[in-house]
Amino acid sequence: MFKYLLYICFFLSIKCWPNFELYTKSNNENYVIINSQNLTNSGFSNAKDTKFLVHGFSGGSSSLISIKNELLKFYDVNVIVVEWGEGARPPNYFSAAANTKKVGEKMADFINEAGLDGSKIHCIGHSLGAHICGFASKIKRIARISGMDPAGPLFVREPVDSRLDKSDADFVDVIHTDSELGIQKPIGHLDFYPNGGKKQNGCILRANDLINAKGNEEKFKVIQVRIEAKGDVGGFLSCSHSKSHQLYAESISMCHFKAVKCSNYVDFLKKVCSCEKNCVQMGYNAKKSDSEGKYFLKTGDSSPHC
Repeated sequence: MFKYLLYICFFLSIKCWPNFELYTKSNNENYVIINSQNLTNSGFSNAKDTKFLVHGFSGGSSSLISIKNELLKFYDVNVIVVEWGEGARPPNYFSAAANTKKVGEKMADFINEAGLDGSKIHCIGHSLGAHICGFASKIKRIARISGMDPAGPLFVREPVDSRLDKSDADFVDVIHTDSELGIQKPIGHLDFYPNGGKKQNGCILRANDLINAKGNEEKFKVIQVRIEAKGDVGGFLSCSHSKSHQLYAESISMCHFKAVKCSNYVDFLKKVCSCEKNCVQMGYNAKKSDSEGKYFLKTGDSSPHC
């Protein structure tokens, strides 16, 4: 079905989404737009693992390019960036959220029609992209999903069949970095909460933080506002939300983010929990064999965060 949609888009000059942009070890700078018909001539290899990278609201393929670069620097894999910018265009978040299921279905169609081996597929998604990974795998089961601060608004209270959940893949690991834009409750086999998971070091303080800081006017006299031009969510408050994919990129080779299994962040800060038995790596090097649960760690303010 997916191939027929591509033909319609081509002949009618319609801007269709998503596009599947393939990068490989030998072609890591210029992507090839692939479909089930041109896959064999694109440089794709069925013998290698495949990494799908999926951006979120107001994003594009460029927002996850650092993850692509790190992967191909150290691993010989197929990297497919799922570009659905037309469906994720701001300011209508409601429309973008509704489109996640459509993109997930098209991903599953592509995987099925191309005859890809689900056991060799790892989907890495940021914000709404994390849910897209989940929707795709609900249809065509894949081995692993990494959710980078899965979007919270319109999803946090939804049942498991309407959002990312640990039942969606053989292994689901999640990084939580923003209490307002992301989901805080554990939804993976491994759930990581850097700096407590609510807000990240080096990012703007929330409005609520300023309101609650009675008598501390001097402390908040100078506030640095960080705006990422091509961030996943436009505006002031995307910094903590976007930190999740920055941390994930660094986890591939630059940083070994050691996280401690603990019931909550307060106990972690009090050192009630230790690395003696329950310490694992957050991000790319997290393992299915690691003990399920919630993990906490501290990171730095800027890159590299380790």
